[in-house]
Amino acid sequence: MRRFVLVVVLLVSGWAVLSSAGLVAVKPGEVAVVRRLGRFEGRPRGPGLHWVLPVGIDRVDRVRTDEVRRLVVGLSGVPGPEDAPGEGEFLSGDLNLIRAEAVVQYRASDPVAFSLAGDRVEPLLAGLGESALASALARRGIDEAMLDGRSAVADEVQRELSESVDRLGLGVAILGVSLTGAQPPEEVRPDFAATQAARSEAEARIREAQGHADRVLGTVSSESAAVLDRAHAAADRSVALARARADRFRSLAAELGDSRSLTVLRLYQEALTSSLPRVGRTIVLEPDEPLDLSLLGASGPAEAPRNPPPTEGPASP
Repeated sequence: MRRFVLVVVLLVSGWAVLSSAGLVAVKPGEVAVVRRLGRFEGRPRGPGLHWVLPVGIDRVDRVRTDEVRRLVVGLSGVPGPEDAPGEGEFLSGDLNLIRAEAVVQYRASDPVAFSLAGDRVEPLLAGLGESALASALARRGIDEAMLDGRSAVADEVQRELSESVDRLGLGVAILGVSLTGAQPPEEVRPDFAATQAARSEAEARIREAQGHADRVLGTVSSESAAVLDRAHAAADRSVALARARADRFRSLAAELGDSRSLTVLRLYQEALTSSLPRVGRTIVLEPDEPLDLSLLGASGPAEAPRNPPPTEGPASP
């Protein structure tokens, strides 16, 4: 009897130990991939407490699906003793060497495929990233790759890298790629810096000249508009004056046809009325009265002959 009780206690204890050994706690943000005798068993387990077969029958791989992983591709600094010769050097489209570095951000999107790839994920991503970076830089010149083409290079690398990992089934999603470094090799960096400084100065001069040209064009445009407005106003005044004079001439012609003597007298009076205010001195003479020219600033008086001498004619016979 005692032996039977001892066997039962041992069996219960062994079952309890085996059961506790098969308990798996999955934390938030991760999933558990179970492989039974090397074959994937069911769907990945989410956060919580799960039980699997112990004693090496089931193998559990925990995969963080919310973790954003980073991978550096290339090298922007000086290669160290552990780096391979020419590490981080790429050939641009205009056959110049450029040292570039890109950071790839990714996460596990398919836990089963990611667990199956295992430790090969990062080496494969590094090789694929270098290949995509080399292809993107080979399509551009060195100036574009180092200056305003950096975002285009990063977008192209991300697109090509996403297609490659999907084709290979690595179970990762490429979240983004940023080109953190793009510069010429150390040996020719001063020459490139001088070239870049000259290019920046030339662009500044061009912008300054363009601004000056815009200001001058604006001033000239406003002045020409003002001159044109004045010319239009003068032309309108001339046309209006000519029309008024023409209308007055037509009215005078009509009046002359009705009463010529009265019209001539009225014009004579209007002329005197407009001219007399501008005369500084007025002299009224009686008929046949001599005019003293000294009043007008002459040297002496002059008298008009009252009875001019008769003109001698030929003697009569």
